[in-house]
Amino acid sequence: MHTLGHLLRNLLLTTAILLPSAVGETYTVYIPEGTNLTNVVHAVRKVLPRDEQQQPVACEFKTLPYKCRNSKQAEVQAEAMAAGVTHLPCLVIADDQGPFATLMLRGLKRADIKKAAEQATAADRYEKAKRREFNAGLYLLFARCEYEEKTPETLSELVNECHILLSHDECSKELQQLIGLRCLYPLLMKQYAIGHQGAHTPETEAKLLEAIAALEQARDIAPDSALGKRAHDERHRLRMARRKARQYE
Repeated sequence: MHTLGHLLRNLLLTTAILLPSAVGETYTVYIPEGTNLTNVVHAVRKVLPRDEQQQPVACEFKTLPYKCRNSKQAEVQAEAMAAGVTHLPCLVIADDQGPFATLMLRGLKRADIKKAAEQATAADRYEKAKRREFNAGLYLLFARCEYEEKTPETLSELVNECHILLSHDECSKELQQLIGLRCLYPLLMKQYAIGHQGAHTPETEAKLLEAIAALEQARDIAPDSALGKRAHDERHRLRMARRKARQYE
């Protein structure tokens, strides 16, 4: 399983690595599950650029599930999000810098693909890519938190991915609060619970304090928001639980 940090660094290059092309560009078609692949392949081959032998250039076809059921499917969804896929079926064109054009298949002509090359030099290309990358990473973080087994190794990866996203330029205050409360704090508490089995140690105490700090930071970003109030309530619950636990020490 790729970590989110690894995936974020490579999402925009994935297609280019998989599909070397005679014309310096790579092509990936995303289709919804249940689509007749034979019909799509036939339609796409008609409009793809030709190589030196006048054959359609290489093209990869990827199926997106209607609903992700595991982390592997979520990775494909995140890759599509980072590539700019918003409607299916579609064709994504990439170069060695990553995806730069997403074209609907319906009514697609060879001239449309040729004109799309202009998007490779668009002034806002990399700003848009960074925004898509962040959204894809956020989606994948929540998917991994839901679907993956919480082993010590996985927990460490996910905590690291939380920090990567929290420090991202695209991460708003609201999203910082969401990540902190819904992802980082529960992950740190899970690390604490695993480490606490058997005995309380300075290490587990440090992990608990780290979780509390994450919770308080999420609360303090916007104390009066819905998430801020939930964080406040959770902090109060945790304080009462610790106070009760000390009575039995």
